[in-house]
Amino acid sequence: MALTTFDKNRVMVAIVLTAIALPIIFIASAGSPDSTKSSVAISATTTYDVGLSTDDEKDAPANLGGPVSPDQVGQGQIAYPADNSGRMIRGIASFRRLPDTTKTGCSSSLVPLGALITVRNLNNGRKVLCNNINIGPLPSGFDIVLHTTLFESIAELIDAPLPVEMTW
Repeated sequence: MALTTFDKNRVMVAIVLTAIALPIIFIASAGSPDSTKSSVAISATTTYDVGLSTDDEKDAPANLGGPVSPDQVGQGQIAYPADNSGRMIRGIASFRRLPDTTKTGCSSSLVPLGALITVRNLNNGRKVLCNNINIGPLPSGFDIVLHTTLFESIAELIDAPLPVEMTW
């Protein structure tokens, strides 16, 4: 039996409509109460014996035995900064290549000449000791100028200018 063009088109429309309608009906009926299934999950329960003894009595926690500590009075120690009698300054540090005879040299107009200065990088906490020498006027905006090798021991050269704390 040969189908006419009209019959072929009718069959094709029926197939397309069925292909579209079946998923829509399936999705719509998934939320209805008559088609819901209740599933019960069966799980195994295990009880572990974590006591220290083999009898049926419960053991006391192991970390609570021992001597009783004295009562706390509710007061903690307060940390006060060290008294350095005004010998601490925060400032900005830079570097300069100084002569090799002054490898431990630095220059600051805020600290007395000849003083041994502890320079601490505020970004990472590294420290270095240097001797305050006179190298002439400092560049504007800087409080201390370190020898290049000293500066490299507390920071990279690209980190300049550097926030520091100076004590002597």
